[in-house]
Amino acid sequence: MDRTPVDNRKRIFGYDAIKALAAFLVVLYHVGMVDMGYREGQYYYPTLVQVIWLVCACGVPLFFMVNGALTVNRCYGLRKTAVKIGRLVLVSVFWGIVAMCLYAWIKHDPSFFSLSSVNYYWFLFTLAMLYAVNYVLSLLPRWCRWVVVAALLICPFATNLAWDVVTLRDPETQIHSWRTGAFTLYGAVYLYAGDGLRGRRVNQWLLLASALMGLALLALESMAMANRYHHAFEAGNYCFPTYGALLLSIALFVWLCDWDPAGNSLFKRFISFLGNNVLGIYIFHLLLLLVIGNLVPQTHTFVHPLVAILIALAYTVAAAGISELIKHSPLAFLLRL
Repeated sequence: MDRTPVDNRKRIFGYDAIKALAAFLVVLYHVGMVDMGYREGQYYYPTLVQVIWLVCACGVPLFFMVNGALTVNRCYGLRKTAVKIGRLVLVSVFWGIVAMCLYAWIKHDPSFFSLSSVNYYWFLFTLAMLYAVNYVLSLLPRWCRWVVVAALLICPFATNLAWDVVTLRDPETQIHSWRTGAFTLYGAVYLYAGDGLRGRRVNQWLLLASALMGLALLALESMAMANRYHHAFEAGNYCFPTYGALLLSIALFVWLCDWDPAGNSLFKRFISFLGNNVLGIYIFHLLLLLVIGNLVPQTHTFVHPLVAILIALAYTVAAAGISELIKHSPLAFLLRL
């Protein structure tokens, strides 16, 4: 596995592709609407649809990885780091309050006004925390970074795998406390993985093995979760601090990192458009889902997976469009990290 230089044009498009995929996977997960095959009273085994949807587990990890590739190697000073953290907190709090007010207004439920609701965009707070952690570690010998990563690979990654194994043996186990995200510090693993893998050339067979192993581990987790909690598992937050999500995310990241189709096609411009508006997609797709979900009668019926994918794509494009409009308004600073 060698690190070889890649020209900026390719690197930029590859990162845009990763950001676009990460955002789309998050939207796809939130849209849901597909039948994962769970039936009450039956032991659950993952269906093909479930396995495909498990790729959604890479949405947030890829977001952290591309941020690691873009920021860790730049060695920001204290002032620059503080500014970036301040912007993240401002963006998170502002749009969290907007979401809180919108939800309370639509649902006529004032109970949504709470401090925890401001954490609506928790992953941005996590990214701010990771920037702070990275700054502190940049002041220490480089090996300290890898000690932290190794510790996190033990807890929560290894402990969560142990939970899966025990739960597969006994779905009614009471060891729920084993599962943890270490207060989302697991994101540091993805942050440094993105930095370590940028510009790397990795054997394609090794990447394929990593992707397949990741999917297999995620499928095992979906079995453990579904049979433990008696409902379909949709590859959400529980998946992020797991070896399955890590292995699959690494493969997708390296495959896309240096991807650059020839020419300047409409497809490339579309991907770049999504990549340039990734923050807006994360923010506005949730607001759109909230508004449209309130307008459309809730039938709790499933749709064909291809229809769900098209719906998620529509939300993604709409959110990116709103983001682009706001970027040309006085509120543009609220979409800048």
